[in-house]
Amino acid sequence: MKIWTSRFNNYFQSSTIECVKDSNPTIVINSQITYQKHLGFGGAFTDAACHIFLQMNDAQQSEVINLLFKEEGLNYNLGRLTIGSCDFSTKDYDYATNFSSDDFSLDYEKKYIDPFLLKALNLKKLTLICAPWSPPKFYKTTGDKNHGGQLLKDHYADYARYLCRYIEEQQKRHIPLKYMTMQNEPEATQPWESCVYSAQEELELLKAVQNESKNHQMDIEYLLWDHNRDVLPRRVNEYLQADKNFISSIAGFAYHWYDGDKWDNLSIVHHDYPDKLLLFTEGCIELLSLDPSNPKNAIGTINNAFRYAKNYINDSLNFANGFIDWNLLLDEHGGPNHVGNFCEALIQYDLTNKNIIINPSYYVVKHFAHFIKPNAYRIDVKNDTSCLITSYLNPDQSIVVVILNEGKECNQVIQINGKTFNLHIPALSVTTCIL
Repeated sequence: MKIWTSRFNNYFQSSTIECVKDSNPTIVINSQITYQKHLGFGGAFTDAACHIFLQMNDAQQSEVINLLFKEEGLNYNLGRLTIGSCDFSTKDYDYATNFSSDDFSLDYEKKYIDPFLLKALNLKKLTLICAPWSPPKFYKTTGDKNHGGQLLKDHYADYARYLCRYIEEQQKRHIPLKYMTMQNEPEATQPWESCVYSAQEELELLKAVQNESKNHQMDIEYLLWDHNRDVLPRRVNEYLQADKNFISSIAGFAYHWYDGDKWDNLSIVHHDYPDKLLLFTEGCIELLSLDPSNPKNAIGTINNAFRYAKNYINDSLNFANGFIDWNLLLDEHGGPNHVGNFCEALIQYDLTNKNIIINPSYYVVKHFAHFIKPNAYRIDVKNDTSCLITSYLNPDQSIVVVILNEGKECNQVIQINGKTFNLHIPALSVTTCIL
């Protein structure tokens, strides 16, 4: 069995261990018991990420593409696009300037988003999800993209036409949009692009988009919610109260991790709707300040990296089908962000010194994304340790076990389909085992 371990500044140290005879395993992996299908891993092609990509020279751009999308890197196969601007944009922007959208244009995408996106697509096939942060201001009650507000009741059809035009034009350009959500974080009023929808209003917009889609050459599936998992069961019940047949219209639910640790809410929804996707579409290390004396807000700490491992494993054990990180790339400060809402990215670029920064979080995510392949299935884990553990059966029949140990070093006995191994797990580490 091959193992890879990351601990502190020693990333991806590999070794091989042999079978032993032992009848008392503390970790038992059984690939005969399977759970949810895995779609893959990815990140968001935000305007900020794409602007930073444009600051790099050709060699650096190729390095970033390889780190993120090549098989020897993270092997990402999923991506997220924003429909119009978000907080991680250099400015507010939309694709039209009036109610009729008769001047609709994707020129902004072509100039700023395409250079990064198309280089990734030229390397490999990606599955993309798209989401708006706000309708254009002329469709809103506040006349402002930022600070919340609502979609004007008289303009659901107009906005649906706008959204369908975006999907149609992108797909005509062979941008592989597969999924769409109605609104990023529909219960959040933010100082950046945001818009509030009740469950009923979100379903009304979904129906308007589905009706309008008949007039466009487009093929898209729909996910609801796209907000924190802490209230996902409550929101699903509200959808059900608004329309008891809503579930037939969607592929599943999108969620974020900013609530903390409400992982079991995914299992609650999965129990009621086992055939629907549960897709993690956003999470990041939020930096409330850039004060280097405050380690809680520091960039590049092992605690930041472990947050990914803890969320990915717990969500995996609660039937998550895939994981899309937030910004694929940011500058050394965690921007650009037009309202100063900085955060960490796995890869950052020092604009002053012109060098690429690879954070510990990159290597921790690699323990998952590099080894667990699209179309893998989560398999059964019996875990009598204090570690967090998940396991997958890949399409090539290889078995992947990912172990997060936030405590002291320990020795465990792991049994995989009857084969037993003595496994040393360092303190404060992530370990991936491949059989």
